[in-house]
Amino acid sequence: MVKTHDMNRHFTDVSSVYRGVRTTDREPVERIAMVLKGLPCPKGADIGCGPGRYDLLMFETIPELHLTCIDANRAMLEQVRALLAAKGIDAFETRQSTVEELELEASAYDFVSSFNAVHHFDFRDFLRRSRDGLAASGHLLVYTRLPAQNARTIWGRYFPGFTKKETRLHELADMQRWIEDTPGLRFVNATSLRYPRRSSLERLVEQVRSRHYSTFALYEPDALEHALAVFQKRVRDRFNGTVEWYDENVLVHARRNND
Repeated sequence: MVKTHDMNRHFTDVSSVYRGVRTTDREPVERIAMVLKGLPCPKGADIGCGPGRYDLLMFETIPELHLTCIDANRAMLEQVRALLAAKGIDAFETRQSTVEELELEASAYDFVSSFNAVHHFDFRDFLRRSRDGLAASGHLLVYTRLPAQNARTIWGRYFPGFTKKETRLHELADMQRWIEDTPGLRFVNATSLRYPRRSSLERLVEQVRSRHYSTFALYEPDALEHALAVFQKRVRDRFNGTVEWYDENVLVHARRNND
């Protein structure tokens, strides 16, 4: 079991480099923009916002957006503020809170989003607190990866112990059931998204050493170095130069019931 303070320390340690070592996917934000199309000034809350990669993309994609950026880690919120301010964006506020302590203004938001973060939460608690903040017919949009998708990544296929270490991801059937079991929410759909990736081995090694996935923080330092050496050998044996694979994610959409 990962201790909360250990993961908080991990995110503090990686906060200044996180945007540079993670991949930001445009397609889920474009799909969210389509869901919100027609709302004149959408108001949203992004839970587990990290350093603001997806918050910036939402501001670039969703007209007249106002956003509350929420994260448990103070260093990550400092990164959000600096990033958005540097882009001349001021229609936002930041809030430091864990999901367990979060109290959204009742019925205040047109949408609540979360990108690659719900495996850090108690998902059912996250649903209840998101629901309370949603306006009538408001949208809940969760971008995450499933265990099987995780296993098909370059890390799941070639990095020793990666899928065994990463036990926090949720199955789609469980997420759908938890949504349907939450009074005031209904499941709309889940969209699978697939992306071709290309990288050098050197870049992949840099990402591991930067702990770009929190999964790598679950390894002891010596064990991580050993696994990294095995990973490099496996990749060299399999690929000649450029490393190519597919990443997969799912965008889960739920709505607040009117009744």
